[in-house]
Amino acid sequence: MADKAKVGREYAPVTWEVERGKIAEMAKAIGDPNPIYLDREAAIKQGYKDTPAPPTFLTVPMMWSSSMPAVINDLNINFMMVLHGEEEYEYYREIYPGDKLTGAPKVVSIEEKTNKSGRKMDMVTIEIVYTDEKGEKVARSRSLLVERK
Repeated sequence: MADKAKVGREYAPVTWEVERGKIAEMAKAIGDPNPIYLDREAAIKQGYKDTPAPPTFLTVPMMWSSSMPAVINDLNINFMMVLHGEEEYEYYREIYPGDKLTGAPKVVSIEEKTNKSGRKMDMVTIEIVYTDEKGEKVARSRSLLVERK
C-alpha cells in the first residue's frame, strides 16, 4: 500500500543525454514512420534544427534509470500490483540529440479510490520537471501509477 506520508517527496535527479539512436528507436517502437525522427535532413526540411524527440520520448530516461524502481520501493508499493494508469507531457521546447536533461521525480499525490467491483486502489501521481544544461525548463511529465490492493 502506497505510503501517503511521502506526498511531496522529491527523489534524486536523473540526468540523461539525448541520443539520436534513442530517438529513432523510440519512433520505431511506437510505430511512427515520420522521417523527421529518423533522418536529420528530413527534419531540417520540415523546419527543425535536428531530429526532434517524439512526444512520448521522456518515458525513455525513466526506463533506463533506477529512479522509478527506487520511488516504487520507497513508497512501499507492491510492484506486482501496479498498473500504468496514464502518462502526460507538457513541452516548453523541442528536445534534440545532444540535449542533457535533468529531472527529479516528485510524488505529487496519492489518492485511494474504489473501482466498480468494490476493490480499493491507490492512485499515485509522479511528476518530473526536466531542465536542460542551462537550467531552463524543457518539459514536464506526469505519470499515474495504480496500485491494486
